[in-house]
Amino acid sequence: MHSFIALRKKSNVQAMSSDSTLTTEDKPEQQNNDKLFSKFANALTQKITDTLARLGFKEIIPEVPLEGTQESVSVQESKDENESNFMPLNNLGAFVVNSPNKKKIEEVKDSFEESDYDIVSNVQLSLLKPTYSNKVLRRRIQIPWTKESGIYHAHSQGVLGKGVLVGVLDTGCDTDHIQFRRKQIDFRYVPLQYKSKQPRDVRGFDVDGHGTHVCGIIAGEHIGIAPAAELMVASVIESETYQTSLSRISIALDWMLSQSGSIKNRSKPFILNMSFGFVPEHIPKNDRDALMTGFRDLISTLVENFDVLPIVAIGNDGPGNMRAPGYFAETLSVGAVGFDHKPAPFSGGGLSPIERQIQPNIVGYGIDIFSSLEREKNNRSLYKYMSGTSMATPYVAGIAALYASADTKLKGEKLRQHLLNTALPLQASADRGGAGLARYTEDGNEKS
Repeated sequence: MHSFIALRKKSNVQAMSSDSTLTTEDKPEQQNNDKLFSKFANALTQKITDTLARLGFKEIIPEVPLEGTQESVSVQESKDENESNFMPLNNLGAFVVNSPNKKKIEEVKDSFEESDYDIVSNVQLSLLKPTYSNKVLRRRIQIPWTKESGIYHAHSQGVLGKGVLVGVLDTGCDTDHIQFRRKQIDFRYVPLQYKSKQPRDVRGFDVDGHGTHVCGIIAGEHIGIAPAAELMVASVIESETYQTSLSRISIALDWMLSQSGSIKNRSKPFILNMSFGFVPEHIPKNDRDALMTGFRDLISTLVENFDVLPIVAIGNDGPGNMRAPGYFAETLSVGAVGFDHKPAPFSGGGLSPIERQIQPNIVGYGIDIFSSLEREKNNRSLYKYMSGTSMATPYVAGIAALYASADTKLKGEKLRQHLLNTALPLQASADRGGAGLARYTEDGNEKS
């Protein structure tokens, strides 16, 4: 199956936002962001939809949340996995287009105006492989978060992450692990070989354990930094190869935005955890430029139109190296330190090749982090220690959830700046320690 993603250009979104013909209700005010792209899609993408249908592409309409409920309805799903099809991602202002016929997929690209869309091949991306202990534990321990982290102080004050949404793109989450059994976790599996299936609405699973480990750090009932935070988990990374693709990420993000725009969620701060990245130089030059531009526009849509805070691992390739999208200016990039506050040898950093800014932005604990893993055949929950910027990223996401829970006005860029302003300065260069260690403190101006 051949595929590509048409991502609406940021400049085109800005033009729509300033369109004087739009009513006050139509304009992209934050309180109306759940209506924004559905209205624009109706007005601006119908022509493309009609053209694709005329060319023999079957429209697959993703699930739509039912207002006032926690349920959703699947509007349409293709039954023929070998037919050409497309899925409109209205929240992102994008399309995923698929066909078994390569010539046909190339021809249909002309249906998208070059001035309006970035056409990006469905390139493969990858998870950051952590290092981990071979020892599996059957009992949870008291995690030794330092006093400087402020985590246990926040918990003692009743600040637990309540009322905050945290989206996780990873290998999945074992929702029957004892750390999650009493939580209701929105979960979707986005198929590996996307043909004609919608994301599967099933009980959360994880055949690798990486995503379960990440989720435990953020919101495990007894081990999580923000145990009351609400998780939305999309399984988009394969356990055998740690590979994913841009189409899977786009579909998962569109689903998360639809969930966050429902009546019960629209006022809640939304934090996104992405413990993956890619090295642009490893991608063919013909696809690289479009991918970088398109992916940045996608992240910009999350930040500017939906007030999402994307927290992204900078990578495990060591000093002088870093991965996208971690070094995009729109994200909060995360490096790793140990409990001694010294930078991890594997933690990436350096000068961003885009804005020439020093990365990472901030650091979190990422060496020998204890968290949930999986269950064995007798249904006993297991735990493991892992190291990597993949672990430091959910640490920072958890701290962010504590702040957003304590003050729901802290969203998006405001929350990002608050994390940077309250970080604990470290004795490390900026390319190794960023602004410092993310921590929870009640004094928003404290820097010592």
